[in-house]
Order: sequence, then structure tokens, then C-alpha cells
Amino acid sequence: MNVPSIEQLVQETIALTGSPAPPMLQDDWPVLRQPRIEEPMYLVGLIGGKDVGKSAMVNALVGEKITEESSYGPGTQDVVAYVHQSCQAAAAQLLEREVPGRYRIVTHDQQRLSHQALLDLPDIDSRFADHLQITCKMLRHMLFPVWMQSVEKYADARPQQLLAKVASGNDPKNFLFCLNKVDQLPAGGAVAPELQEDYARRVASVLSLSTPPRVFMVSAIRPADFDLPELARQLRREKSPQTVAESRQLADRRRQRSLLAWLDEQDLPGRAQRLNRLDQAAGELLAERLGEPIVETATGAMLDDPAYLRLMSDGLFSRRVARWPIVNVLHAALLPLRLVAGGGPSAGAEALVDAHLPSGKVATLIQSAFAQLHQSDPAVASLFGGRKLWDRMDAEAAEGRLRLELIETIHHQRQAILSKYSGKSAIFAPAMRLVLTLGALLWFPLIQPIVQTLLTASSPLKTLRDAAILLVQLLSTTALLKNAVFLLLWYLLLWSLLRWHTRRRVEKLLWRWRTAPDASLNLTACALQWMDELLEKIHAAARSAAELAQNVKLVRDELEER
Repeated sequence: MNVPSIEQLVQETIALTGSPAPPMLQDDWPVLRQPRIEEPMYLVGLIGGKDVGKSAMVNALVGEKITEESSYGPGTQDVVAYVHQSCQAAAAQLLEREVPGRYRIVTHDQQRLSHQALLDLPDIDSRFADHLQITCKMLRHMLFPVWMQSVEKYADARPQQLLAKVASGNDPKNFLFCLNKVDQLPAGGAVAPELQEDYARRVASVLSLSTPPRVFMVSAIRPADFDLPELARQLRREKSPQTVAESRQLADRRRQRSLLAWLDEQDLPGRAQRLNRLDQAAGELLAERLGEPIVETATGAMLDDPAYLRLMSDGLFSRRVARWPIVNVLHAALLPLRLVAGGGPSAGAEALVDAHLPSGKVATLIQSAFAQLHQSDPAVASLFGGRKLWDRMDAEAAEGRLRLELIETIHHQRQAILSKYSGKSAIFAPAMRLVLTLGALLWFPLIQPIVQTLLTASSPLKTLRDAAILLVQLLSTTALLKNAVFLLLWYLLLWSLLRWHTRRRVEKLLWRWRTAPDASLNLTACALQWMDELLEKIHAAARSAAELAQNVKLVRDELEER
């Protein structure tokens, strides 16, 4: 089973709930980004406030003065990058993209640091807003930040707030923490262990760590004392590609856990349960408010309306009767009589639907049902924000949709009937039609009387006079009227039988369609499908919430297995 990415789940959750995106996904959030391409270097940077001695620390670490030290004025304003000369172009490209015109690059030729870039960054507590913005931009690419505070400012809240943001997308195992200016502590630094422990506890609290991290106690002006030599050894030793890759994996896992924590805050299982309850309640309400008047009453009456049967069968009957000689003429001649007897021409699908669904009645029912749903659950407002069925205009649009779907179903039924019964006839059917129509026209007025006379006469016709007498008898007024009446009755009988047979076949087919699940052939199923579509937004939200909750569980299980 393919497990979706956490980022995909977050986007789907935002679309479902309307919640704002997690802060760490915002463009200005200082969260480590995955590199778009494999970068030739990794970044180490000193993060801290004004007057904590970052610039002095950088100079002490590299062994030369590459950045100005100051305890007054704006402090460090631009990014100073200390990189190997082979990475100068890559560093310039990155810095120009992120902080154009606000950087300076210092190169070295130490091969042991050919893939590490050490950055001195602007103060995060400067009164100049762009200083913090520059640092935040660089933190998005900084895999190994060094959090630096001075002993007099170690309890400041702003660095801790920034640390919490950065840690949402990078693992604390990639961080280093140090307190500078230990040389300024009284009593020769006797309180240093106490400050070290207190600062470590504060960091552990911010990062929710079970064990406080190592805090290096350093002095930039006394580099040989305290923990600076050990810190310098770590920073002057380039990390292997494997170590960098593992650190990126740790950062990625931390990012996923942060996003997973945000997903947990959305309470997707609870939301799925609430939406399921809403879905069930909405279905019951629509069945009560719309089911009886529309499904049971309106469509039921429509199916039992004789006009419905005429509408379904007249087209087929006209096609069938057109194949019968003479009967088709009689059918056309009977049109005025049929119109009078039937009260006018056959009602079309539109007229049939209008007769059983008065305009505005269904819209009122829809508006009433969804007004109750809207008042009972606040989720309805957000789910139906673009289609407020408790408003008259949208309710009327839904009613119009029902009408169109019922009319389309009736048209589809007529076409299905025509396709099923008006195809090619059996091989002997044309001959039978000719015998019953043209054959009857010749047989009853002419052939049958002649044959009867010949068979019953005492002697056969001997002369032309006998034949003339027979012809006069056949063409007499009495005989012609008698045969005409008989033939008319015969063709009426054929017409009636054909009409009865057509209606019977159509009626049987329509009866079977009453239980068909296909909404294009069943008016009741069409109405039920329309009702279900009214709640589709609730259905979809309930399904999405359940699927998201399940996928979040799968992602969590997969993350815990790593």
C-alpha cells in the first residue's frame, strides 16, 4: 500500500478543515529546507543576540580576524561566510539568492574544511527588523546552527522562541549550545556550572528533551580557557558525507514529527466521527422531509399516470404501425379522433414532470430541511459555503436540477424502449403483415366471393354473360358497403391489437424498471440519487476525514518503525 507523504496529508487536511497551514510551512518560517539539488557544502552558523560575542567567537574559531567586533551601534548587519575557495561560487550563488547584496565571503585554502561554510549572522534581537529576517532566511539552509548566548543574556526569551521555531524542522542533535563571556563571571567562574545547568534545563524545556543538552562554556577573549578548545575542535573538523546525510535524515524526521503533531491537533478521527454522525442525521432528515413528497408521492403518481404510459408507448406504436400497409393510413386518419378522446396530444416529459412537481414546492422543502441542518451543526456552513441550500436561490437551483434529471430519465426510457422493440423484425413478419392487410383487401371483396360462387354453383361459368353477372354482384352497392364496413372493422381490429400489444410490452418493461438500480431507467432511483447528491459534500468530507485519519496512522506507524 502506498503511504502518502506527510506534506500531502497536511494539504488535504487544510482543504478539508479550512485550518491555516502549519507555521513551519510558511515562507518566512526559519525551518530547514531540503536542498533542491545536492549541495557541495553544508552550513554552520552562529546564532545569537547583540553583544553575545558572535563575531569574536568566529574570529577565535578561524584563527584570524574575518569580521568586525563591536559592542555598540547596529552590530553585525550582513552575513559573513568563511568558506573554502572551491566553494566560493556556490556560496555566492546561495547568498545572492537569499540575501542579495547583504553578504561578504572570506575564503580559505584549508583542505580539511573544503565542504564546510561557517557563517556569522546578524543579531536576532536587533532593533533593525531586517537583521532577524536575514538570519531566518539563512536558517532555512543551515544544517548545523550553533546557539550562542552570553552569561548575562542567557535567559532572554527571543532566542528561545527562535530556537523552538528552528527545532520544528531540524533535530536538536544537529545543534550546538554555548554560553560566552564566562570570563566575566565573579569568583573566577565558580557559578559557571550552575549557569550551565540552568541554561541546559531551559533549552531542554524549549525542545521537549528528556535529557538536557551539552552546553559549552566559552570565552572568546580567553580562547585557551574553558570549553572553547573542545568546541573549536568540533567545528574545525569537517563532517563526512555520511554524517551530513544522517543529520539531514534526522532533520527530515523531526520535520515530519512536527507536521504529524500538527495533524494530531486537527483531531481527524474525531472529525470523521462527527461528520459520520452529521451524514447519518442529514440522510434521515432528507428522507423524512423530501423522501415522502418526492419519491413516494410525486414519482409514484408519475409512474401511475396514464399519460406516462402513453408517452412511453406512443413513439414505439407509431414506428410499429408505420410498417403495416393500410393500417398506417387508418392510424393517420384516426388522429383527430384520438386527440379528442385523449384530451389532446400526448404530454411531453416536461409537462408530465410539471404536473406532478409544482414549481417551487420542492425548493421550499429543500430550503426548510437544510435550514434545520445549518442550525443544528456549524460544519454545514463551511461544507456548503459555495452552495447554500438554505437560501432560496440555491434551493430553486437544486429543484431545477431534479426536474432536468427526471426529464432526462424519461427521455432515456423512451430511447431505451425504441431501441429494444423497434429493431429488425422476424423474417416472416413482413409477409404476415402483407397477408393481413393487402391480402385481406383482395380476399374479402374479390377472391373470397368468386371462390365461394365457383364452389357453390351447380355448374361452372360457361359464358361471358355469367362472368358479367358475377362481376355486377361483386360491385353492387350492397356488396361494396358490406365489404367496406367489414374491412374497416378488420383494420380497426388490427390497429387495436397492435396498440394493445405495444402497450402491454411497454408496461411490462416499465414495471421491471421500477426496481432497477439504474437511475437512468428508474424515476424513483433518479430521485433518490438526486437526494444523495444534495449531501455529497457531507459524504465526501466524511470519507476524506476517515481516509486522512487512517493515512495519518499509517504514516505514524511507518515513522516509528524507522
